[in-house]
This record gives sequence, structure tokens and C-alpha cells, in this order.
Amino acid sequence: MTWSDTSLARRPAGRETYFFLSYAHSVPLSAAARPDTDYWVSRFYQDLAAAVRTRASRARELEAGFFDGQVNPGADLKQALTDALSLTHVFVPLYSPNYFRNAWALGERESFRSRLARLAPGRAERHMLPVLWMPLPSWGDRPETTRALELVRDPDERADYAENGLRALCKLSAYHRQYESLLAALADRIVTVTEAEPLAPSRAATLTTNPVTDTGGQALVVTALTVAGPPWRPYGNQHELAVADYVAATAERLGLPTRVVDLPEARIRAPHSPVVVLVDAAVGAEAARAALAGLPQWVVPLVIAVDHARVEPTPEAIAGTLQDARFPRVLPVRTIEEFERCAPLLVTEARKQFLRHGPVDPPDGPHAPRPSLGPVRASDVRRRKEDR
Repeated sequence: MTWSDTSLARRPAGRETYFFLSYAHSVPLSAAARPDTDYWVSRFYQDLAAAVRTRASRARELEAGFFDGQVNPGADLKQALTDALSLTHVFVPLYSPNYFRNAWALGERESFRSRLARLAPGRAERHMLPVLWMPLPSWGDRPETTRALELVRDPDERADYAENGLRALCKLSAYHRQYESLLAALADRIVTVTEAEPLAPSRAATLTTNPVTDTGGQALVVTALTVAGPPWRPYGNQHELAVADYVAATAERLGLPTRVVDLPEARIRAPHSPVVVLVDAAVGAEAARAALAGLPQWVVPLVIAVDHARVEPTPEAIAGTLQDARFPRVLPVRTIEEFERCAPLLVTEARKQFLRHGPVDPPDGPHAPRPSLGPVRASDVRRRKEDR
């Protein structure tokens, strides 16, 4: 078989899958915050994939499923997910309030939908299998919620599902029976649609997130201070992305609009934006301090020294120098594993520091005096005349 979009000549690597699991990543509150919501996504994915395997008659040809936890952290994530969306037959979004605010998750959905454009609406809908991951009571009869609930026939099970969401059913032993029943229904639908109405091979539209709009400069700004020119890839072939792009991708997956810019532009945006500066340890302590001088105190620097780097002063000394300059203290990283673990926490810390120390702009327009039930004083009359 040939790929329907001949303008995209490269055939995606990997095998076709029965389903693709899409969800909104959560922002971890701290390094010790366990379990986070992604743990339960992983748990549910493993359960659903196992249920699909037991029902599948094409298990030798197709993988059971895919979710982004399977992607090598150093890979070009957007390309890897676009490939996976091009090879799957059923799209399973885990709907939650955050899903519809997350540009990355919505981008996955739109990318898959691009493969359904030539199908009749009824048939296209069968390849979209929404799951109510967390309850959405304020949306009432929103179509996404209605379609998720249609899968459950038993009224009592449907009520538990609507009230609690599948995440709670997955977590709590009291709902084990309801969870297993819903898991079986999802697996049955996935296998039936894939084997009875498989999607013709086609390339999904390249995954994109909504463009960042300038709304007061609230987008996270990521920049790098390095002795090498951009793009900076201190981990070489272990990462397809430059380290600044990796942090930006992490932020986008967490639902935060992001810009990767050079240091001069970051300096312009810093007074109104959360900022992350990735600092090459080879720059040295005094040079790093001088380069970051004048930036707001909410700017978060991360010193990176790769395994083979032996620099003086030490990365810890450089981080200490920046801390003495009133920047937030962040421990340096050396290995690629440390950097990958640090990235989501770095994004969270930058956002937190900006909200804590950033500017608070008063609303535009004339000041309206507060209403009072007391007698009008002479000073009030004078103030009103001055406001005219």
C-alpha cells in the first residue's frame, strides 16, 4: 500500500497501532510530588493495551497502542508523535478540564483528525473514542462528554463514570468492577473499529501547537548563555533537540506558551515574562554573572555541565555566584538524565517565581471611587472634581 499524501515522502518509522492515547500533561508541584497524574495515565495505558492484546486478531501485525511515555526523551517529540498519529487507527483522548486548555493535546487531536477528512462524518467519529478522564460538570451536554458516556450502558456505572471520571475509577479499589467493565468496553470498541474499518495508510498533518500571541508577554521565555553558538546541544547525538528547544517542548506539553529567543531579546522580554536561562558552565562564574546582570530576580538560571566537562570553577560555584546575584537557586545538572528530570521542574519554578515577584499591572482606565454608605465629605467632592 502507498501513503496517500505523496508530498510527505518519508514513511513513518514503526508499526501500526490499534490506538493512540492523548492526554494533557500535568505540572508537577515539586520533585517529591508522587504519584502525579501522569502515573495514572501510564497505569491506564498499560491496562488498556493488555485488554486490546487479548482481543486482537492482528496482534502480529499491529502494536496494541501508543502513548508519549514510550518516546525517547531525546527525540524530536513533535516528529515522533506525528509519525505515531500517522500509524494509528483509533484516537483515545483523555478529556479533562485541562485537556481543552492544552495546545499540545489539542494539536494531537487536530493532527489525527486530518486523516479523517475524506471519511463520512459517521465513520470518522468511530475512529475517535473519547474517555472522560476527569469529570466536567460545568459543560453539561457538551458533545465530547456525551460521546464518552455513550459507551457505558449500565445506568449505575454511567453515573459513577460521569461523577468521578475514569482516573478515580482507576485509582480507587472501591470502583474496581466499574473500571474493569469500562476497560473491556473500550478495548472491544478499539479492536472492532480497527479490524472492521481500518484507516487507509495516510500521513497525519505535522503536529503543531497554537501560535503564541502577545498578550502582555506572559509566554515563558527560554534562552541560552553559551560559549558555542546556537543551537546549543551539549549532549550531542543523545538529543535531537537543542537544550533550549527541549525545555520549550516540555513547557508546551504542560500547557504553557513558550518562546525560544537569544539573550538580547530575552533581556527585552524579561521585565514582563517568566524566563529560563540555560548557562554553559564553560562560560565561568564571573562572565555568567556579568551576562545576566540587570535581569529581574525572577529569572531562573540552570547551569549545565556535561559529563566530560571539567571546568573551573565548578558548576556549583557558578550556581552559587548567580544565587549571590539574587537569582533563584537551582542545582546544576551534568548528565542527560539529570537535565531531563529537571526540565519540567525548571518550567514550574520559572512560572512560580514570576507570579511571586513579577509586575502587577493595574487595569487601564480612570479610577472609580469606591461606593460608600457614609456622608459625603468635602475631600470627596474635591477628589471628584479633580478626576474630571
